[in-house]
Amino acid sequence: MSRYFAFFLPAIVLYTTFLFWSKNAGDLIFVYATLGFIFVVIPLLDLFAVRTRLFTSAKNSAPLSELVIVLLSLPLQLLNIFFFAWYLTNHDLLAYQVVLLVLTAGIFSALYAQNPAHELIHHGSRFERVIGLSLFSTSCYTGAKLAHVHSHHLLVATDQDPTSARFNQSLYEYLPGAIAVNLFGWWGPKHKTGTFSLLRRKILLENLLGYGLSAVWMLAIFMQFGVFAWCVFLIQSFIGILVLEMMNYIGHYGLERLTDSNGRLENVSERHAWDCDLPFSNLVLISVQKHADHHINPNKAYGELRCVENSPRLPISYPLLFLLSLVPPWWRAVIHPCLQRFRSGTDAGYRSNAL
Repeated sequence: MSRYFAFFLPAIVLYTTFLFWSKNAGDLIFVYATLGFIFVVIPLLDLFAVRTRLFTSAKNSAPLSELVIVLLSLPLQLLNIFFFAWYLTNHDLLAYQVVLLVLTAGIFSALYAQNPAHELIHHGSRFERVIGLSLFSTSCYTGAKLAHVHSHHLLVATDQDPTSARFNQSLYEYLPGAIAVNLFGWWGPKHKTGTFSLLRRKILLENLLGYGLSAVWMLAIFMQFGVFAWCVFLIQSFIGILVLEMMNYIGHYGLERLTDSNGRLENVSERHAWDCDLPFSNLVLISVQKHADHHINPNKAYGELRCVENSPRLPISYPLLFLLSLVPPWWRAVIHPCLQRFRSGTDAGYRSNAL
């Protein structure tokens, strides 16, 4: 069995806690357990794994089982959105409980829709790319596929890419432009005659398909659970979008590609994306934290990604960095020294090419 089965652990925690404890104990124990697992247990297991070398031994990739893992995220995500809609409309909850439940639903949209979709849209198989597009549709963010593949990977770490955070740019300054370009702001290169090129037609069709699927999910939730659940679905989708863009914010913050005397950009390298080599969170997040290798080799499967030597290194994993980025002074206090060490060539960084 692939070690990346850990990808399912947050969902396993939520549904097992709900089935075996919440029915008797009441309240939102399954929500508290899930949030505790994501923001407390994962960082602690990362620390334990680094100290004990657990999860860090080199193992061959298992392409088939690892592909099945991300493909299973679509039925799991559909279960998630209908489960949260059902729970909200069938239980009397206080306002703070609604907020916590919707927050958890949004985080699950990022974990089980946005993140595996990001993996699948780079695959060579049309079937797998369609599954990726379908996953984006469950959080109303189909445009992210097109902007990510055709814009972000070409313009990463430049001022032309709204999804690459500039030095000293706060998360709140970054989010509006990043979300806008991924929702509807990138439609491909303009044709000289002013007509749609073949690529732009493809982009139009993919947007129609993806947002059409989003309309199907919204209609199904509205018909089954009513207007309140429909509104909650939109909110949880927006939270999932925020979490995805927080990943992008973290992944490229303050990194820049240089231009030569002729104005040509340098090629994308390990210097243009942050890596995090903490092992357990990389299993749960299917290696999205090994971001430099992904940009150098965008079609490489997540199980084959490695933390690249000489890439800038994040000091802690994404779950804690999400919280840190919400408070810009704290974010700068932690990340700016890491960025300075990287720029000066004194970043200790690399720990093991087995990660």
